[in-house]
Amino acid sequence: MKASLIFFGSYLIGSIPNAYIISKIVKKVDIRKAGEGNVGARNVWHVVGPYWGTFVFFLDFLKGFIVYFLAFYFLRENIFIWFSGFFCVLGHGFPLFLKFRGGKGMATAAGFLFAKFPESVLMGAGVYIVLFLILRNFHLSITLAIIVTLFIFYPLFKESLGEILNTIIFLLWLGVKRIIDAPYMKKIKVQNTC
Repeated sequence: MKASLIFFGSYLIGSIPNAYIISKIVKKVDIRKAGEGNVGARNVWHVVGPYWGTFVFFLDFLKGFIVYFLAFYFLRENIFIWFSGFFCVLGHGFPLFLKFRGGKGMATAAGFLFAKFPESVLMGAGVYIVLFLILRNFHLSITLAIIVTLFIFYPLFKESLGEILNTIIFLLWLGVKRIIDAPYMKKIKVQNTC
């Protein structure tokens, strides 16, 4: 019963649509119908402005961070903690408050993983920044940084093979969400160019 409540609470926390709220307040724009159509920090950065995009990233990051500590405090068991993180990212991707049309979940996942593996994720973030400054490609830089984090920094900080596999499974959901969103995002881009 307690685990079910935490899972549902994690989903509700994840469902808070920070990108939508900030965009509506600051620029009176529906972020779902602007830019790339994604309800996330990166789209807010481009549509509303870098400051607000950074602020939304922080708020979305905080969702995952808070859920980790809620699950750790109330549930303790590692598998339940992972499930709580998944439900939080699920809420971000399919928010109850936006008719289940949400963001990709990268910032929320990063907040959860940072709470769980702070040293590894912090170093991975450093790798991402360096790669992005060199490559100027968000998707390639983040993908390479994730690979470096999983296969260099996790072992460096003595994380188990089980935790590496758990993280891979956790992150695979982000790829699945991207595939699910692809037709919708394509439609938004067509509308924006008309």
